[in-house]
Amino acid sequence: MMAKTRLEKENTVKKHLSIILIVSLISLATGIQASARGSGKDAVPQVEKIKAKIAKLGTGEKAKVRIKLRSGERLKGYISSAGENDFAITDKKSGQTKTVLYADVIEARKPGLSKGTKIAIVVVIGVVATAAILALVIANTFPNFTLSNIAIH
Repeated sequence: MMAKTRLEKENTVKKHLSIILIVSLISLATGIQASARGSGKDAVPQVEKIKAKIAKLGTGEKAKVRIKLRSGERLKGYISSAGENDFAITDKKSGQTKTVLYADVIEARKPGLSKGTKIAIVVVIGVVATAAILALVIANTFPNFTLSNIAIH
C-alpha cells in the first residue's frame, strides 16, 4: 500500500471539511424551520388567543399593535380600548379609530421584527462567522489550499 502524498492528504481534509460544513448548514437551516413551525395543535381557540394578546398589550398610545384581519386588511396603530367581544385600534397619524371584533382577527402583534426572525438573524450571523473562521484556519493551515481542486465523489 502506497503512502498518501501531502497533496492527497490535503484534498482528503478539504473534502471532509466541505462535507461537514454543508451538513452543518443544512442541519441548522432545517432545525430553524422545524422550530419556527411549532406544533400546530392548539387547545385554546384563536379568538381567546387574540383576546389574551390584546389584553397583554394593554391600552393607550404605548400599546402599539399590527393587526391582520380575515378580510386581508392590515391595521396599524395603538389599542385605544378593549372590550369583551371587540377592541378599538387608533391610527396615530390620521387619528381614526376602528372597532374590530376579536373573531375577525387572524394575527395581532407588536410592530417590528418577531422573536423568531431575530433568532434566525443571529443564527445566520453565527454560521457566517463560523464559516469565515473555518476558512481562515484552513487557509493558514494549508497555504496551497484552493477550492478548484475539490471534487466530491
